[in-house]
Amino acid sequence: MAKAKRNTYMLFMDVSTSGATSAEYEIIGKDIEELSRELNNEVNSFTNILGETETEITKGNQVTTCDPVKFRDDSKASKILYDIYKNDSELSDVERDFIEVNTSVPVTGNDGEYEAFKQKGAIDLKSWGGDTTGINSPFDINWIGTKTYGTFNPATKAFTPAK
Repeated sequence: MAKAKRNTYMLFMDVSTSGATSAEYEIIGKDIEELSRELNNEVNSFTNILGETETEITKGNQVTTCDPVKFRDDSKASKILYDIYKNDSELSDVERDFIEVNTSVPVTGNDGEYEAFKQKGAIDLKSWGGDTTGINSPFDINWIGTKTYGTFNPATKAFTPAK
């Protein structure tokens, strides 16, 4: 069995403006060499009086770190990050919908569609500025709420929730 290439797993941010009637998705990762969702599960192991060890794992706060992220004039995601910085945004003003897409798992019968899920994330902008190579705006996505499963077409950028 072949290993899946990293570029087959994609992360998209909803970059639509407030009041928009539909979502608009932009891919995240142009400057990023590593992008992972850290699960931060809590693991508790204990040994009972019989000498048996039991382990319980509970879901932790999941976080994805996006770094480096260079400011780009043609990127709506960059403009969103700049607005967060400029306006000292917080609370619900930093929440966005994101879609994770696994293009190594095509959906049978739906040409160009792949398994995906949508989830809300709160953007924690870590810093603004950087060195002479450009403006860097690294951020964390703190995942909140439940995942909505469905399919995504990267060409049309359309998400279809599962029935």
